[in-house]
Amino acid sequence: MIRNRSRRPARARMERRGHHREGAGKGTGAMKIGFPTRFLSLLIPGAVAVSLAGSKFGPTVDPFAGLENPPGAIPAAGTVSQLASLRVPTLPAADTISFTDDVLPIFQQRCAQCHGGADENGQVRLEAGLNLLEYEKVMAGSEFGTVVEAGNAEDSFLLEMIVEGDMPEEGDPVPEDEIRIIRAWIEAGAPNN
Repeated sequence: MIRNRSRRPARARMERRGHHREGAGKGTGAMKIGFPTRFLSLLIPGAVAVSLAGSKFGPTVDPFAGLENPPGAIPAAGTVSQLASLRVPTLPAADTISFTDDVLPIFQQRCAQCHGGADENGQVRLEAGLNLLEYEKVMAGSEFGTVVEAGNAEDSFLLEMIVEGDMPEEGDPVPEDEIRIIRAWIEAGAPNN
């Protein structure tokens, strides 16, 4: 799928957020709108308590009661060893996420076309001066300033552009599992490993 968007909106957003050489990095007061995750720790226990205890209108009703295998249920296992054999997909631990082994392959597949790969003439293509194929150049950022804030995924402009679907401009959006890997790498301090 090729998205037909001009580069102006992304460039204008970078400038609006203060991503330019003079300001180097941080935004200039642009507001982020989103649900504060710190409140989830307050909401989830309350929702669980209400669902377990019922509400003031009476006990909650399980729409799947009586079904042998409700949708999304994990089949019951008889022993601990059977439970242990159930595989749940997980990300590598944050301290084991590697730029070279985990993050770079994502950048090579999804970003190299515009940020570090060779064009048809063999010249390195650097949209906005950003090369995502070498660690040092990723950390140096683009013509607008830094794009990765080591240890702080929320302020990392590269991750924001990927999550919001602004990047890549061509091709399919980055899948959630790959976004989680990039986020975990940044949160781990964006190590060069």
